[in-house]
Amino acid sequence: MNIRRLRVGAALAAVSLTGTIAACGEDTVDIFRPAAPVSPIFTSYVALGNSITAGYQSGGINDATQKESYARLVAQQMRTRYAYPALAGAGCPAPTAGVFRNPTTEPSNGCALRNPSSFSAVLNNVGVPGAAVADLTTATTARSNFLTSLFLGGKTQVTKALDAQPTFVSVWIGNNDVLDPGVKGVAVFANDTTTAAKNLRTLVGTPGITDTNTFRSSYASAANALRARVERGVLIGVVNVTQAPILFLAEALLTDTAFRNAFQEKVNTAAQGASRPVTVHPNCAGSGALVSFAIVGTLAAQTSDAARVISCVRNQPAAGLGEVFILDAAEQATFTTIISRYNAYIKAKADSMGYAYLNADSVLAALKTSGGVATLPDLRNTATPFGAAVSMDGVHPSKVGHQVIARALITVINSKYGTSIPQLP
Repeated sequence: MNIRRLRVGAALAAVSLTGTIAACGEDTVDIFRPAAPVSPIFTSYVALGNSITAGYQSGGINDATQKESYARLVAQQMRTRYAYPALAGAGCPAPTAGVFRNPTTEPSNGCALRNPSSFSAVLNNVGVPGAAVADLTTATTARSNFLTSLFLGGKTQVTKALDAQPTFVSVWIGNNDVLDPGVKGVAVFANDTTTAAKNLRTLVGTPGITDTNTFRSSYASAANALRARVERGVLIGVVNVTQAPILFLAEALLTDTAFRNAFQEKVNTAAQGASRPVTVHPNCAGSGALVSFAIVGTLAAQTSDAARVISCVRNQPAAGLGEVFILDAAEQATFTTIISRYNAYIKAKADSMGYAYLNADSVLAALKTSGGVATLPDLRNTATPFGAAVSMDGVHPSKVGHQVIARALITVINSKYGTSIPQLP
């Protein structure tokens, strides 16, 4: 395979796809350009999506993690052109090593492309960290951030994707329609106008869960626009946020002494070494409630012993406890139901479009079975606390995880279209 890394000021000849694409602005991206794809249907592949597609890992994104995206791996195996908006510097923000960072950390506006002077590059990866389903066809939404404009230059993902005259697309969107409220332990909907819902969204700073009707409408707009121009592709389902490695059974803090001690160490470290003893209420025993590891910062900030209590029943033993960073059984059921509805729609849409479909939850389940994803995080492991397939934020795939996703995608694409994309070694 002929791989070229383009530098600032490099000049490119026009690329022949189904038509001609001008190469202006391509010095902002890295491109590999093989001689010929394994099948004509992969002449121009474009990946749409969110942080996973873009290559976000360990609470950040940079050029190195962008290169590890499953989209790039699949494109390499397809032997097709691949261009992505290569970031300059340490990252936006820089991924962490050995330190947990909240998976929904916002990029700073100090981020830059390798060459920020041009947004006209034709891209094969238009995924943007933080993007939700509405972001596919809307240039600015409540979930837009600095990388939205940096990567897309004011266009929508669908419009930017169609610039590449794609012959094949992959779409992985919807995780962010549930991720932030799930990680923050609140099953509250974005369209819930009650005072309680508004207050809760404000308290934890979340846009809330996208309701089913809104999700379907936004997804249909994007999918229909793509199918009008692109005959073949693959749609990827939404991961059930309740299975995210960042969430663990609260009961483990009562039954596993080693885990409890490691968790307490993390709280004290977050409190800059101060002693911040955490009490786990007995109501967590047998509750099935999940705790988000993101609670560590909140516990560390509490100077009152009475406030540093993990309770698995809302407002017990005091008002406010058990509300945030805790998902009780009922809240888990809410997320599972809404995500099941999302995925039923995505699968039906893929079938109606003649596209392939990948069940992302089946990939996650297989990783948990194989040990690639930890059932309970190893908090004293500073390299892979959530498992080898998960990065340091407990949500996004690591390099290993992206390889597993790429293999799964190659399998379903070959099965659907009778192609022979070689598997990753």
